[in-house]
Amino acid sequence: MFKTKMPSHPHVYVDAPPPSPHRFNDGTLCMWYPYHPRAQRWVREDGLLCLLGCIAAHLFREHWWHETGEWLGPEIGHTIDPKVDTEADAA
Repeated sequence: MFKTKMPSHPHVYVDAPPPSPHRFNDGTLCMWYPYHPRAQRWVREDGLLCLLGCIAAHLFREHWWHETGEWLGPEIGHTIDPKVDTEADAA
């Protein structure tokens, strides 16, 4: 689903295992931070196949996390201020 306020940021809902710290309150997958540079997130120009790959990778990481407690891949904080997370990633 693409919402009007952020048309370049897909809201992905899946019928999958119980919630994880890598989902938003509404259950959508938190696959990347929308304020990251384009190279670190999906953009429409990447196409549907790439988005499906991002979803598959995220679901694999969630499954691994449920089994082991370890998250495979980068993680960021979930702050309101995009500048805070961007600066933290650069450090």
